[in-house]
Amino acid sequence: MPALASHVLHLTFFFLFFACARQMPPPGGPLDKTPPRVIDTVPAEDSVRVGLDTPIRIRFSEAMDRRSVERALFVSPQGAEEFDFKWRGDVLEVRLPDGLQADRTYLVTVGQESADEWRNRMRASYSFGFATGDRLNRGELNGRVLKSKEERGQVFVWAYDLSVVTAPDPGSDRPTYVTQPDETGHFVLPRLGSGNYRIFAFGDQNNDRAYSSGDLLALPPGDVALSDEGRVRLGDLKLAVRDTSAPALVAARTPDQQHVLMRFDEPVRVLGVEISGLSVLEIYQDPVDSSGVGLITELQTQGVEYTARVDVVDRWGNRDTTDVMVRGDGTRDRRAPEVLARAPSENAENVLPTAVIRMLFSDAMRVDGVSDFWIASDSTVVPQGHFEWVAPNHLVFLPDSLWTSGETFRLIGNRERLLDIGGNVLSEPISFVFSVMDTAALGRVSGTTSSSDVVVWVEGLTHDFFREQVLRDTTFSLTNLLPGTYRISGFLDRDHNGQWMSGQVHPFLPAEPLIARADTVEVRARWETEVEKLESKIWWMLPTSEESP
Repeated sequence: MPALASHVLHLTFFFLFFACARQMPPPGGPLDKTPPRVIDTVPAEDSVRVGLDTPIRIRFSEAMDRRSVERALFVSPQGAEEFDFKWRGDVLEVRLPDGLQADRTYLVTVGQESADEWRNRMRASYSFGFATGDRLNRGELNGRVLKSKEERGQVFVWAYDLSVVTAPDPGSDRPTYVTQPDETGHFVLPRLGSGNYRIFAFGDQNNDRAYSSGDLLALPPGDVALSDEGRVRLGDLKLAVRDTSAPALVAARTPDQQHVLMRFDEPVRVLGVEISGLSVLEIYQDPVDSSGVGLITELQTQGVEYTARVDVVDRWGNRDTTDVMVRGDGTRDRRAPEVLARAPSENAENVLPTAVIRMLFSDAMRVDGVSDFWIASDSTVVPQGHFEWVAPNHLVFLPDSLWTSGETFRLIGNRERLLDIGGNVLSEPISFVFSVMDTAALGRVSGTTSSSDVVVWVEGLTHDFFREQVLRDTTFSLTNLLPGTYRISGFLDRDHNGQWMSGQVHPFLPAEPLIARADTVEVRARWETEVEKLESKIWWMLPTSEESP
């Protein structure tokens, strides 16, 4: 019996210890699904002349998961050290190591990730301000962080006062103000003083409440100038993977007497190539993975060492010039080229009447004129049109007329007409089968923009669909859309390269301003839907009476 009693005593101590060490949802009773909220604060919201020794207290509507609150609570302007927490039931007391400072406005934010004991999160971040001086700062900055499919973990919004940190780097500089967006991505930073601010947002993938390499980061379209009592809406922020490393060459080889094949550690764009003692005739890239680069050279000499210098840039603007030695190969290229990708894809449906035929090859081809390519039969057609080589491994057929609406087309190509640089014939026959949209059942969306440099995006929400239109003026018309719900957005193409540029931290280069409509668009068959003017703005003033988003 004494042994049994001792065993029971140890088990009792074990369970009591872990019950105290870890907060768990309360046992029994109905399931709580009500989000917690802040019901009282000390100092009270918008208090002035607050004593420097006043503790900050926050009362919640119910018992909280304390760790979640502590990880989502911010006091701005931030000091150099972390603050201390003390709980009494549903009341949290926060003390700053250096205490409150004289003549300063403070902003306390309880982040949306704060949860009760049932793991119910707050509906939105809660902020309140107070001042140790005679007046409160009344500037306010609003914005929105667009949702990202790659987003992981909590999202934070950091604001830097540029009079305090002139060239902020979120990887090393503590922000002046911190908040979190709500479930719709909107955020508000109230009680700001007049000055210039730079805003960053990031997805905290490793859950350490700090930006680190690998986290998604959003840069602003520009800095914000805030007046004493001004309310400003910043242009939308878009999270993106950020790469600050230059591309690196990982392999280079000569499989035959006319090829040099290179592979980089990420997708690149080739700016230039030189090979000592050897002429480069063509440059092409892997159509499926642009980290692969191919060179067609004049005939190499077996065993001779050649030095190649290649200049490349990645999608983030990181550039690298690399010298690499390759050994000449004297063997003839006998490998037949393959079709790696084609458009329309096999048995594609809802193909646009304006569609062109694309073929992407595994090797550089002879870019002679292509004639008598399409083969006629009982089940195939021979479309009228012409071919163009976009790149040595990218061939496009442009039909003379639109594909007939609602029809299914079958095309077969003569592979003998397509040879690679070494004279090898295409490895397999090539054919296309696709069905064209019934344009009588389609709709369109039209509108205007604030600039002719806008690129418009249309994304189908009812069905998988995406289209891009680069504008020539301030009008756009998106035709041949299947009935359904669409999201219309875009960006101001400042560098005129047709691609959205996400900016860089240092030296600071703002992201290209985004355009995003708050409402979706319903497209109806045989109907043109006009949308309001698409504005591309860095930031704009809000009326003092307007509610925050």
